[in-house]
Amino acid sequence: MKTHRTELWAALFAFAFFPAAAQAQNVLRLYGGLAPTSYKISFDRNAPVGYSNQTAKSSYTAANVGLTWISPKGIYVDFATSQSLSATHDLWNSVTSQKQDFSHDSYTLTGGYSHAFARGVSVSGFGGYTVSDTVLHAPRPPQTFSKDTFDSQGIFIGAGAGVPALRGQFSGSIAIAGMKGKWKNDNGFNNTADTTFGFSLGGAYTYPITPALGVTADLRYQQYKYNFGVVTTTAYTVTEKAASLGVRLGYRF
Repeated sequence: MKTHRTELWAALFAFAFFPAAAQAQNVLRLYGGLAPTSYKISFDRNAPVGYSNQTAKSSYTAANVGLTWISPKGIYVDFATSQSLSATHDLWNSVTSQKQDFSHDSYTLTGGYSHAFARGVSVSGFGGYTVSDTVLHAPRPPQTFSKDTFDSQGIFIGAGAGVPALRGQFSGSIAIAGMKGKWKNDNGFNNTADTTFGFSLGGAYTYPITPALGVTADLRYQQYKYNFGVVTTTAYTVTEKAASLGVRLGYRF
C-alpha cells in the first residue's frame, strides 16, 4: 500500500519564501522554523483489504531548515529539509486503541530566477527535485507487519510573485509536480505508482527585523493522487493532502 507524507509537504515546499528572498543580491540566506501540519492519505474502495475506503490522518509539527544562495542577477538555488517531530496516525484505530507512530521527512533542491520591477514587485520561475519518506507504524498483532513505508520522488516547476506591503512583502506561488512513489511494508509487500501528477500552493508574508534578519509566516497546501496497479487485484488510487501554517527566521550573510 502507499502513502506520502505531505508536507509535500508538505511537505512538501519553501516556494513562498523565494520571491522575497531573491530580491537580495550576492547573498547566502540561512533559515529555520516550525510549521504545524495536517496530513491525510485516503485509499479508494479498490485498495487492498484493510485499506479500502480508509483515511490515515496525522497532525504534527515539522521542523524546517534551509539554505538559499542568490546571485547578483537574480538566479537562486535553495536546499531545504523538513522533519516531522513526534507524531501519531489513526489508520488502525478500528483494531486498536493504542497510538501508532508516524513520521514524514523530505528534502528539496530548487533552482530559479527572480526579476524585480519598480517599487519592489517581483516575479519568479523555479523548478527542482524533491524526495520524501513517510512511515506509518502498525499494530503487530493483529497485523502481520509492523510498519508501512511510502517513499516518493519527483520533479516540479512553478511560478511566484511578491508585492511589498505593511513594511514587508507578501508573496505567493503555485507549482505542479510529476511524482513516483513506492509503498511497502516490512512483511514483503511492495507496490509502485509511476508518474503521478499533483500541485502545491503557497503564500507568505516576510517582515525584515533588521537588514540581515527577517521573519516569515507562510501557508502551504499540496495534493497528489497516486495510481497503483497490481497483478492480483484491481488498480486503486491513493490521495495525499497536506496543509501547514508555519513561522521561520531567516538570516542573510
